[in-house]
Amino acid sequence: MQTATMYNMTLSSVLLYLLFGVFLTDCSTIELINNGYNGVVIAIHPKVSEDPKLIENIKGMVKEASSYLFTATRRRAFYRDVKILVPSTWAENHTLYKKPTRESYKKASIIVADPFCTDIASTPYAVTNGQCGEEGKYIHFTPKYLLQDEVVDNFGPCGRVFVHTWANFRWGVFSEYDTLKKPFYRSSKGQIEATRCSKDITGYLINPGTGSSCETDTSTGLPKADCTFIPHQKQNTNASIMFQQFLPDVTDFCDENTHNDEAPNQQNKICNYRSTWEVIRQTKDFRGSNPPVSTSPPEITFTLLQARHRVVCLVLDVSGSMGSFDRITRLRRASEVFLMEIIDKGSWVGIVTFNHDAAIQKSLTLIDSEAIRTDLISHLPSTAGGGTNICSGIRKGFEVLRGDDGETSGDEIILLTDGEDSAVRSCLEEVKNSGSIIHTVALGPSADSALEEMSNATGGLQFYASDKLDSSGLIDVFSSLSVSSGDFAAEVIQLTSDGKQTDAGKWFHGTIYLDSTVGNNTVFTITWQTDVPMILITSPNSQSYSNEDLQIKTDLRIGRLTLPGTAQPGLWGYNILNSGRSQQSFTVTVNSRAVNECVPPITVNAEMNTESTSYPTPVIIYAEVNQGYTPVINANVTAIIELANTSTVELSLLDSGSGADAFKNDGVYSSYFFSFGGNGRYSLKIKVLGLGGTVKVTTREGNSLPYRSGYISQNGTVHFNKPPHANDTTSDVGSFSRSGKGSTLTVSKVPADPTDEFPPGRVTDLTASIVDDKIQLTWTAPGDDFDKGLVSSYKIKMSGSMVQLRDNFTGCDIINTTTLQLKPAGEVQVFLFPRDAAKIFNSIIIYFALTATDDAGHTSELSVIAQVSIFMFKEAIPTTSWPMNSSSTEPYPIPALPHSTCCQHEWLVLLLVGMGLFLHLFWLLMLIIWWNVGKKVIYVYSDKDTMISNPFSTGVGMYSRQM
Repeated sequence: MQTATMYNMTLSSVLLYLLFGVFLTDCSTIELINNGYNGVVIAIHPKVSEDPKLIENIKGMVKEASSYLFTATRRRAFYRDVKILVPSTWAENHTLYKKPTRESYKKASIIVADPFCTDIASTPYAVTNGQCGEEGKYIHFTPKYLLQDEVVDNFGPCGRVFVHTWANFRWGVFSEYDTLKKPFYRSSKGQIEATRCSKDITGYLINPGTGSSCETDTSTGLPKADCTFIPHQKQNTNASIMFQQFLPDVTDFCDENTHNDEAPNQQNKICNYRSTWEVIRQTKDFRGSNPPVSTSPPEITFTLLQARHRVVCLVLDVSGSMGSFDRITRLRRASEVFLMEIIDKGSWVGIVTFNHDAAIQKSLTLIDSEAIRTDLISHLPSTAGGGTNICSGIRKGFEVLRGDDGETSGDEIILLTDGEDSAVRSCLEEVKNSGSIIHTVALGPSADSALEEMSNATGGLQFYASDKLDSSGLIDVFSSLSVSSGDFAAEVIQLTSDGKQTDAGKWFHGTIYLDSTVGNNTVFTITWQTDVPMILITSPNSQSYSNEDLQIKTDLRIGRLTLPGTAQPGLWGYNILNSGRSQQSFTVTVNSRAVNECVPPITVNAEMNTESTSYPTPVIIYAEVNQGYTPVINANVTAIIELANTSTVELSLLDSGSGADAFKNDGVYSSYFFSFGGNGRYSLKIKVLGLGGTVKVTTREGNSLPYRSGYISQNGTVHFNKPPHANDTTSDVGSFSRSGKGSTLTVSKVPADPTDEFPPGRVTDLTASIVDDKIQLTWTAPGDDFDKGLVSSYKIKMSGSMVQLRDNFTGCDIINTTTLQLKPAGEVQVFLFPRDAAKIFNSIIIYFALTATDDAGHTSELSVIAQVSIFMFKEAIPTTSWPMNSSSTEPYPIPALPHSTCCQHEWLVLLLVGMGLFLHLFWLLMLIIWWNVGKKVIYVYSDKDTMISNPFSTGVGMYSRQM
């Protein structure tokens, strides 16, 4: 069946897919040119011990993966150029290791790191944004996985694992095994199936704890939770890599011919039942480019790089417009925070200012003492005047950067400007060829649009800070420009960032939770607008700090409290009294660092799925909350968006697995943003609050690799693998506070009077079950606009055919929903209706789907499809032990699961029961007659109580017994 007829996506579905496909964030440096991937960066964490074997094994993995990828993509792609970035903690070797240009740990596509400083073999995984066809964030391997053969045995050869995770990361396809805690389902033909793709993958259902066949859960008609699908080592199908890539015969992705669209897995849920190969073919790598080639892939070029000391030049705008909105003072404050708190000891820093011309204020200086930091601060600008010549500032910045080794490659410029410059693009090629990284900060609404081009071209970060005086946006920007080596012990963690306009004589109050993972070098920074306020900071043990304990700088209107040693964990409070005679604005930021290098702090990373959008295309905001590489769940996460007109929007981000969020409890919190207040730049800040007893760290699921539970060899022997030792527990974190700055969003084509253009979000977690004598449907309610508000109505339909429901939803039978009580977006919606409503189908499986409609008449795309079995069970057949070390050359006959008898019409049930009783009585009478005449009978018996079938074959057979 053709894709167009199989997947009849609604108009809103098609539009969203196309729009998101156009406006995707492309942060990686990877390019597929003439079928070869260039710019692949594999970065090793600073805490990983130096080991030459690790480098060799990484090379071996990529070589193996390149050949496997070439086959899997049907001769369309291989790896050509790969860079391995070793950390500065390894011994310097300028002969072996080259200097990086724009490669860094945080920009790497593949990272090699331990989750903690412990002996843990973590499952390989890819971190994605959960959107079908969208490039993700990175792939994670542990050193133990790459170095120890027994760990590899759990997941299969490294090259195959690399391709599986690459497909997650690069092409936005998803797992086809059980990641939704639905390892089994009942097919449209009534058969019990393991969740897999393709359905041609064969094997047995076994209890690995006992080696026995599986028992049936009579409440569901499916195998019990202790049951596992064990595949045969030898298969007669080549698909699919996204199911179990470790099977030797599996070399392909599922396509239109092999895809199992009934399986309850992430691929079907997120990609609207399309096969992985269909999605891959439509990505930017293959859509209209890179056709199959006949030649074999060339040898891979590996380049070893080593990070060195950090070299940064502040290039600061001092043109006349910087005298407005207190910008020059805010620039000095933010730069002072960067120089005093953020930039690490051992780094080199210089300062350049520019207006119509540029001047070096401070040449490159090694930061090795507090006195050096203070001296650098004294060279920050304090006056503004003149025009704006951004290129002159950049060129002077390059001159400063050459001060250590004569090169600019790999060095950084922090470029801050508030003005427009018609000639800025004249130096864009020079910037691209410099090898430097330029982070751009647009201050105010008029900063030149070319800034984002520069940061994008050089792999730098881009930020926007508004002119709101009660916003600490500029300090947040400079606080986020911490080290990018991956060493969390050296990274500055922002605990909070807040601001408020306060009337004369009124207090500005706030609290933060300082958790036990941070506390070193903790600094409270308070700014004010006009008059020095009364400041009171209290610790968890009620110790108070006032103005006398702070370093007050009246010229900058900033006060700083630096806590010696390790700050006490617990609830801290700050109270700021406006002691002036008029209203003024205050800001508070608190930064800290990790306490223990083997206990990673909780971090938050904020981003959006695009850097620019046009109305009415929505944006998805993500906040990844981790401890090390372990997800933190159940936190309260809020996105604060400052609009171009300086108004503010707050959004709750959820980790619910519904709406914009793809995976539940993966530590990635998400939400749609579409409340555009006008054209221009928007800034993003994230606030995270975790409350003890609620927030936890847990095992990462989502796109982690399938564990190889075992296989059946050709002689029938079952081989089981021990479960991998991993961080698979859930533990309490305790209370904490975090804040994080996101990149800039540019919005265009916003009408003066926007109308409702946004449909309700798609329901991605619909489930169906039988409760007593009713059918229960459960889902997370979408909103009037995507995941906000309250929908006006639902249309729920059912069918005995999944294909009919998916492809012809309009023509399917509707369920009366007049008794449904509507819930607001994000809440669990439950709908019970009589089982009688589903009796119209001559099928043992009934499928359900729904759409939601808002008050403007917009309809959501079709939900995922849920199913329920209408069945009657007798007791499950007894289990039979499996010989763990069988020497037989034939497979041991495993008893199959009982095939459920199933009816949807009571009259049919009564008829069958009556016929059964009649046949039993008839044969009993014949047996008595035969016995009386001394004869024997061959008894052919249709045993409805113990009918069995192979769950991977069709039909239920008859058998005979000799009496």
